[in-house]
Amino acid sequence: MFVPVPFDQRQVTLEAGQADAYFPLSITPERRQSFDFSEVLVVTGGSVFVRAPNVPPDTLDALSGKVVVTPQTGPIAAFVKRTAPTIKLVVTVDYEDSLGRLVRGEADAAVLSYHVGQRFVDRLYPGQISRSPSMFLELPLAVAVAKEKNGPLLTKLNEGIAAIRADGTWKQINDRWAERLPSIR
Repeated sequence: MFVPVPFDQRQVTLEAGQADAYFPLSITPERRQSFDFSEVLVVTGGSVFVRAPNVPPDTLDALSGKVVVTPQTGPIAAFVKRTAPTIKLVVTVDYEDSLGRLVRGEADAAVLSYHVGQRFVDRLYPGQISRSPSMFLELPLAVAVAKEKNGPLLTKLNEGIAAIRADGTWKQINDRWAERLPSIR
């Protein structure tokens, strides 16, 4: 059974034993301490978004001294704090808040998930925001389970992933998914 949980509660839900597994969760060194992961299902990551028609930079270094927004959930805020301390990082409630601040001119850039951020841009601010065509941080996504729990579930998932990769189903799914992704502006 699938149970929706608020985005900011996904890790807590697993840690409290209220769910057997969670998807998608990005694999980070910090998360590996608390969770075991299936085989990687897709790779996404962090990208820079700016007001159009400006051209977004490909690196965080270009944002030194600039006001940059990002949501409090996920690994991007911690990554920026750790690797780009000269950025004036403003942590926001969510994607809508980050993008709204960017459009209103309250921020010079937003750093968001490459794929999810573009979905929000296309829905909320079409034509008003541009995304960098590259990712400054790559994040593999997988199914997560609490550390040293549900090993049999991970084994079955990994067997299933291997089977659909071997028979070509995986490629068909990914090709269909890629067709639906927004184009890079």
